[in-house]
Amino acid sequence: MLAKQILRPQQSYGILKASTKRYTTGLENSDGNSSLEQEWQAAKPFKELPGPSKFELFRGFLKGGEFHGKPFDAVMRVCRQRYGDIYLLPGMFGLPTNLVSFNLADHEKVFRTEDSYPARPGLEAVTYYRLSQKNSMYSEEYLGVAGSGENWGKFRHMVNPVLMQPKNTRLYIEPLQNINAEFIERIRYLRDPQTLEVPSNFIYDINRLSLESVAHIALDKRMGLLENQPLSSEAKSLFDNLFTFGDAIYELGIQPSIYRYIKTPAYKRFESAMDTVYEICHKYVLETMERLERQPNTGEEKSILEKLLKLDRKMAIITAIDLLMGGVEITSTVMSAIFLCLAKNPEKQEKLRQEILTNIGKNADFSLDNMKHLPYLRACIKEALRIYPVLFGNIRITGRNLNLSGYQIPKDTNVFMASNMLLHEAKYFPKPLEFIPERWLRSTETGMQEYSAKHINPFIFLPFGFGPRSCLGKRIVDMELEITVANIVRNFHMEYNYSTENAFRTYFMNTCILPLKFKFTDL
Repeated sequence: MLAKQILRPQQSYGILKASTKRYTTGLENSDGNSSLEQEWQAAKPFKELPGPSKFELFRGFLKGGEFHGKPFDAVMRVCRQRYGDIYLLPGMFGLPTNLVSFNLADHEKVFRTEDSYPARPGLEAVTYYRLSQKNSMYSEEYLGVAGSGENWGKFRHMVNPVLMQPKNTRLYIEPLQNINAEFIERIRYLRDPQTLEVPSNFIYDINRLSLESVAHIALDKRMGLLENQPLSSEAKSLFDNLFTFGDAIYELGIQPSIYRYIKTPAYKRFESAMDTVYEICHKYVLETMERLERQPNTGEEKSILEKLLKLDRKMAIITAIDLLMGGVEITSTVMSAIFLCLAKNPEKQEKLRQEILTNIGKNADFSLDNMKHLPYLRACIKEALRIYPVLFGNIRITGRNLNLSGYQIPKDTNVFMASNMLLHEAKYFPKPLEFIPERWLRSTETGMQEYSAKHINPFIFLPFGFGPRSCLGKRIVDMELEITVANIVRNFHMEYNYSTENAFRTYFMNTCILPLKFKFTDL
């Protein structure tokens, strides 16, 4: 009975309204003719854009080619050096051609001219997988973050009030504190009693923390990932398969691939992983539904999953899967980056510790009220994201004909906006390779004026995206990161006594590849 109910839509939805201001200021002249149209007419033809040919690109990715085995950001940098700040990467095997831009004015124009349903490429493999499934879970109306157009709008209209409202995150402060307390004890269990260093595979435990936190929010389920004992087969399976997602998106969505015609090894791995994630998530959501039938939650505070189930049971499962796919690996990457930055900058770490001890204390619980008084904590997180960005930038499909960098870019063109690859340029950030959280404080401290990020272009730093297509789990990730970092810093002095050169493997999504042998000294 439950399985049948779960496939039945529970509610109809209105149209999602655009949440970003249109790019209108100064773009209409007195005759009513759009200046965007005038810009388009004055631009050079699309066909004159520089870039490698299909053959050059294909050959480059083959074994022995200049791009073979290289991360995506390296490919983009080679092409930027060769062709400039705007160029084309031709599509192959059914994939669209992609425009790459390093021009922030172009990025703003693309964002500001989006319609109510911004189109974001990059998840074609997810869409293909979901629509090819023989079960009745997925359809054009039920694709979650992989959807587009009005169907995607209905999805966001449903989930935004649940996931994007600050009051709905309050329910998870205490559970996340409990999870973090387990993580603190796990660090003490793992570290060497003489050196106080954790094992080199500590990234594995950061990943476990991330999955334990996101799974509790998305699935109302504790996985036991931080217990000092072997994982259950189910928890291990979910853990292992979630971390295939980032590599698969690069192999199937960026590199030349014929998976639409023949199931390649990369697609088979991706398909198998997504099958496993779906089966486990489906099982856990059914368990939650059965529990609620036996013991209805009569209190005012309902979990995110309960609220989504009440709205649409099918979409609740899809949203849970999307939160796990999009939140676990990214959160782990950001945590690794923050830990590295603080461990290598002890004076900044101490400054953060004093803020936390002054405003919250050594053992006091976190709350929405006392967490408001931690500006340096948020500045440290932002600066770590600048030093080690998760992605190369943002991807969109143009909503109308535009003049970008002097070229005619037709509507419906894929645009890779490589803003995160500018974060290490002194043109935008003085001493760009130094960890200076003070850049992000509203009140500039004495001696820090030259580093202030107050007047930088707002489109250079968009770690959670922009507009209606911004990250669905932003508020949850923010809270998880703040509680985790604050708990670590008030319990330990962190050190990392090794080189941080080439710390991250940069494919579609950055992943820390260093042996994270942090030294954790009790305070």
